[in-house]
Amino acid sequence: MLYKNRKKNNTSPLPVSRPAGNWHLAWYLLIPLVLLLAIAAPWRRLVGNFFAPYLSVPAAIGNQVADQTLKMRSRTALAEEIVRLRKQNLLMTLELNGLRKLKDENIQLRAMLDLNSPPGYNYLTCSVILRDPWMWDSGFTIDRGSKDGLEPGLAVIAPAPDRQGRVILLGVIESVSKRTARVMSVLNPEFHISVSLPESGAVGFLNSGQNMQSSGGTAAIGFLPANRTFALNEPIYTTGFEAAVPAGLWVGSLESIAPSALPFDNRLYRRGVMRPAGNFEHLRTVVVARLLRMDNNTDAER
Repeated sequence: MLYKNRKKNNTSPLPVSRPAGNWHLAWYLLIPLVLLLAIAAPWRRLVGNFFAPYLSVPAAIGNQVADQTLKMRSRTALAEEIVRLRKQNLLMTLELNGLRKLKDENIQLRAMLDLNSPPGYNYLTCSVILRDPWMWDSGFTIDRGSKDGLEPGLAVIAPAPDRQGRVILLGVIESVSKRTARVMSVLNPEFHISVSLPESGAVGFLNSGQNMQSSGGTAAIGFLPANRTFALNEPIYTTGFEAAVPAGLWVGSLESIAPSALPFDNRLYRRGVMRPAGNFEHLRTVVVARLLRMDNNTDAER
């Protein structure tokens, strides 16, 4: 009995070892799976190309049925449908044009934020409402008048500065009514103003003296000193001599200059031609530089 009990006590379970062939079995299953996927890709393309015509048959049948249905409709119904589609296209075109106009106005308003008003002036935005088709570059009419504080002689400038931040002079107010005003542009032969050419240190007068023969879209400059050296494309600015026109406004650039010594010519002065800085072709909005008057409470509040 003692021997049997001792034999039972000495018996212990043997450790169980995992078979080493499980990892090899996993590799044997993974390699065929990868090969199957690699082989199945071309077959899927082949099957797709094979069934593509059959899958497109329902769509073709649907289009044909729609065409036959359209042919079965009466001429009156088709005409009404055409009218409806035209109205829809017209509304969409008007909406698109309105969005483009709002975009342009937004760009102009953002550009106006870059305009710094000179001391003693404030800016008033106006819209161009009338232009002469025969002399469109000589002047135009704006939608503000005397009730808005406008008066003859005030400077009219472009709604946005140029790339260098220069404020562009377009003209001055010629006449004023209660709700509208007539603007005389810098290209008008009756527009006379003193201008300066800082690079050459000269001062002249726009549309004054014996004018040179200028082409369309240009203005003449007279009484330029003959003893100065001028450069083409030299910028031209206002002098501030006129009380209602601020100094330093960009008027244009010197396009050409007469020789300093010509037979039977006035040797004290020279004549030139100016290319205006403003673009008058697509002008819709302008800005008027109003004088600030301390005795005018209305202007002070504005």
